[in-house]
Amino acid sequence: MATALSSRTAPAAMLLLGEVGVGKTTLLDMAVHEALEEGTRVLRVRGSAAETELAFAGLHQMLMPLLDRAEQLPPRQRAALLGAFGLGDDPTPPDHMMMSLAVLTLMSQLASEQRLLLAVDDAQWIDQGSLQVLGFLARRLAGEPIGLLVAARGTRRPDWLDPSVPELLVPALSPAEAEELLGAQPAPPAGAVRRRVLDTAAGNPLALVELARSAARDGGLSPLGHLPVTDLVERTFTAQVGELPSGTQEALLVAAAAEGADLSAVLAALPPGTDMEVWEPAEQAGLVSLHADGIAFRHPLIRSAIYSAAPFSERRRVHLALAAVLDHDPDRRAWQLSAATVAPDPGVAAALEGTAMRALSRGALVEALSGLERSAQLHPAAADRTRLLTTAAYVGVLVGDIAQAETLAAKAASVNEDPAATPWISALTGLVNMLMMRMECAFALVVPDTLSDVARLDEGTSTIATGIAYHSGIPRQRERLLRLLADRAQEGMEKRPYDLWDAGVTDPFGAGHRVRAHLRAAASAPGRIPTETHTLGVLCMLLDETETAVGLLTEVANPQWEHAAAFHGGMTAADLAWAHLDSGRWADARLGVESLARRFLAGEHTLGAVRALTVLATLCALTGEPDIALRHAHAALAVTEPAGAAGTVVRARRAAGLAATALGDHASAYGHFRSLFDWSGTPVHYHLSCYAVADLAAAALLTGHTHDASAALNQVVAEVADGASPRLRQILNRARALLAEPAEAGAHFQSALEDPAGHRWPFERAQIWLEYGEWLRRQRQIAEARAALTKAREVFEGLGAVHWSERAQAELRAAGVAIEAAPHSAFRTLTPQRQRIVRLAAQGLTNREIGERLFLSPRTVGTHLYQVFPALGVTSRGQLRDVVERETAE
Repeated sequence: MATALSSRTAPAAMLLLGEVGVGKTTLLDMAVHEALEEGTRVLRVRGSAAETELAFAGLHQMLMPLLDRAEQLPPRQRAALLGAFGLGDDPTPPDHMMMSLAVLTLMSQLASEQRLLLAVDDAQWIDQGSLQVLGFLARRLAGEPIGLLVAARGTRRPDWLDPSVPELLVPALSPAEAEELLGAQPAPPAGAVRRRVLDTAAGNPLALVELARSAARDGGLSPLGHLPVTDLVERTFTAQVGELPSGTQEALLVAAAAEGADLSAVLAALPPGTDMEVWEPAEQAGLVSLHADGIAFRHPLIRSAIYSAAPFSERRRVHLALAAVLDHDPDRRAWQLSAATVAPDPGVAAALEGTAMRALSRGALVEALSGLERSAQLHPAAADRTRLLTTAAYVGVLVGDIAQAETLAAKAASVNEDPAATPWISALTGLVNMLMMRMECAFALVVPDTLSDVARLDEGTSTIATGIAYHSGIPRQRERLLRLLADRAQEGMEKRPYDLWDAGVTDPFGAGHRVRAHLRAAASAPGRIPTETHTLGVLCMLLDETETAVGLLTEVANPQWEHAAAFHGGMTAADLAWAHLDSGRWADARLGVESLARRFLAGEHTLGAVRALTVLATLCALTGEPDIALRHAHAALAVTEPAGAAGTVVRARRAAGLAATALGDHASAYGHFRSLFDWSGTPVHYHLSCYAVADLAAAALLTGHTHDASAALNQVVAEVADGASPRLRQILNRARALLAEPAEAGAHFQSALEDPAGHRWPFERAQIWLEYGEWLRRQRQIAEARAALTKAREVFEGLGAVHWSERAQAELRAAGVAIEAAPHSAFRTLTPQRQRIVRLAAQGLTNREIGERLFLSPRTVGTHLYQVFPALGVTSRGQLRDVVERETAE
């Protein structure tokens, strides 16, 4: 622990794991004590089971001593932080990343004055919003004189904590250590009782101490049986509390029910006439300690023992008493009322809905989900229960809890009595089924066979339906939707993002030009909600407005955001990664999907996770890891092909084809690319297959299957007609060039290269330069071939496309160019984050401006630059521009 928290260690962090009573809190207290003695400032937060549903309760506990410093923050950060605590004047939901950056800035400012230690105990009970911020901080401690010590119950590493943080599993005591601890107690047992205590505690320090105390008090141990340590220790605490005066027991129950509330609220809820002396027996027994701002139980099990031992009638009375004195804190009041309520109660339901909506407005989606679900349980009206459950189900989708969303949608359907609400419930259930890759079932729920072709779909329902049809690629689903949407008004579409989505995703070639004409205005419209931003971003990605897509999708799934992969079931993170990949930002693409792909490989087989895996497979194929790419692609195909998720099948097959190409296995590459078209050459997926036709042509040329590739090209040209984007025109011309007679190929290559917009998709552009250079060399136009091949090589090396770079080098040698070993790229050895910092610094941004963009403190930015200067061989920020220009030159 001392090594991990040393100021010389980066990051200075440690995770303590272990079972109840094993000594995590004792170790944490010792580290805090030593830090304070060394002059370090300590900020502590301790999770509470009573506050798990309260948005940002843990963060508020940690920052309470610092809130007066919020005025020193930049305006956007200050507004976001105060908004998270419900203290700001801005009614719009706070930017979660900006709020996290505000916390980092506060910590960094504090640490510039005095080294800082953040001590987090019982992290398993801290609310999700606060954990996201702590996870954000954990990834940004490098270069900061800040230590982080986290203690959590159990042996499973928390998902929110960065894998780089080292962990220490606190073990049980050895037999000798247990003997030593037991012997150090004020009245250690002896003989048979001593042996029973040692055997029963099984090396658990808390159990040893409490059983020894119980044996001394009772003259022995009562029969305990084979109880878990938690139950065992709780039983000893319950017996200890039972010997206290009744008034003290009452006070302890109020404190247990009110944990986290102010001391004034606890005192106000006690029976009239109760004075402070009521706490003395509990303090003397070592159960609690009183402070000016609250009451602390010596161990969380004391609180749970007191609360669990009380009958419900007493707990209910206490919760109602607390609710009566918490008018100033409506969120705590709502949950106190909830704990006291077992039958439907519209007043309590309304209070919980209010706290849920406040959590939603502050960006605390998990806490909002809990409030909505509990509110639905207590509402007596079926219509309100339905409304609350459907809202909760949709929030479940947004936070990525697909299983919970499915359960809530099913509950909504079971209680619904309003036919008018049925289509939306069915659509929501269909969305969940799509995310679970039940594609046929999903579409049938949203667009049932009983729905007339002349019926009108509302925009919420149609948006889900068209999304399902796109990801499934099933022709009859698309044809059905084209009929249902045929009469939708075209005027004013730029103001209706969901209508733009329906048109563009259902008919990307027929309606693409019309939709693109409205995208800029729609994307810049003020007041968009996150789901509209997501919808427009994905639409831009599909219609090859790639830069706009990156900007929009980053607003809702910035890879720097700790839980970006969860939004919308992981779909947004995958979409943003595809946009990054297409535009040549491969490091950003990898950063955005690695955690989500790991979740798929660990068994989370959702559509968002498998799409992330196909992005990673494609990146591996392109960047010199073809064997890994094939493993990932086959893992994706194993679940997507049986599910009928053709959109992802096409992506996975293309990744496998690229990997086979990199391995020189052209027959397998042809097989993968050929599978994207049926026997007649018709695209398997009406949109995505079309983008692979040039790869098919290249593989066909090497394997003698040009006739089949030509058939596929003809079918794609017929499907696209005049609706191709600049990107797709470039791809089609590349395919024509590869399949043309040698004398005619040059004109097609030139057509593919003539539109300067093609530079926006650098890998595909470089493929054309490479193949054009090969053709020129065969035509003995050596000078022109050298120029084309040089351009290809420069782009491939800049991207890190290993196989294609080597192929360009070989062609250059064949063209008589003496190729030196590719210069070592120090820039590409940097982490994705450091690459972004260098790029922004090269643009002239200050450390503070870079920190705002990447959600880092200025100090951390400065540390990264200080460390990369020697690696890049530069001594000033001004030289970074040359480094970046060399890397991005085409």
